[in-house]
Amino acid sequence: MARARTNDETAFDTISAAAGDMAGRASAAGEKVARGAAETARTVADEAGDAAASVQEKLKAVGVDTDVMMHAAKDQAGELQKLVADELRTRPLRALGFAAAAGLIVGYLSAR
Repeated sequence: MARARTNDETAFDTISAAAGDMAGRASAAGEKVARGAAETARTVADEAGDAAASVQEKLKAVGVDTDVMMHAAKDQAGELQKLVADELRTRPLRALGFAAAAGLIVGYLSAR
């Protein structure tokens, strides 16, 4: 014989169904937000690429060779890298002290 359902069982079933429905809605909303974020990221990347191309064109129009500037920047970065490497080799304890001080400062600021 089937027994009659109690109010507690009926309430539990109702709450379970509502929770399942809310979980489905939350999942759908999360997927929608993720799709929107991906689309926004693509749009921003496209716009940034367009802006960079526009700036490069304008610089070339006024006689600035961006390729030469890029090579000069790479050369300077390479020279800086060599300078830092030489400094690390000649004064390792000073470099370690600077690294420790920077770590303490960053740690202190991030703990606030």
